Amino acid sequence: MKKKYVVSYNRETCTGALKCMGIHPELWKKDSDNKAVLRNGAQSSHDPKLFTRVIDENELKSYKESALICPVYAIDVLDFDTAKSVLNINPTKEKDKDNVPVIRAHYDSRKEWQMDPKGFFTVKIFPEEQMIRARYYGEDHALKFVIEGSNSEEIYNTIMREKLVSTFQHAAYVGNELMKAEIAMKKNLPYVQDDPLP
Repeated sequence: MKKKYVVSYNRETCTGALKCMGIHPELWKKDSDNKAVLRNGAQSSHDPKLFTRVIDENELKSYKESALICPVYAIDVLDFDTAKSVLNINPTKEKDKDNVPVIRAHYDSRKEWQMDPKGFFTVKIFPEEQMIRARYYGEDHALKFVIEGSNSEEIYNTIMREKLVSTFQHAAYVGNELMKAEIAMKKNLPYVQDDPLP
């Protein structure tokens, strides 16, 4: 007998980010208020803001992904028999957030900058085409690929999927430059790699 789980969705908590629908449109849709709707979900008779759906083990992975990407934790997945969450997370309560330690950010390029052994990127915008192009150079400084896209998200996800960076520092740097390039293109601002936006 297949193990059962219960998907619990709190419509009142939902802020309409729709990240759940973005990754699993087969499980979620949006309503006229731009909030998520649990496909084939039933409204709770005890709490009208809650919607639930019983699922099998083969559906568990997709619903867990939907729950974990939700920025306000409006989705939970419970064990059918114990009614306990299977997400294995412990989000900080709002009242406790002021007690979390603060680390003052700083950066010393002389000590912390390291070249990624896999290579490097140059980033350039082409506003007339509404296109960003990231040129990937290998460790031998030869141009290997040109990755183009209309927004930073699709480019950096392609870079990660193709495993073109090997350090966290380089991944953060490339993501930052691509976001700057996208903002510059959309706002009709000049963009020069490594320079701050005007």
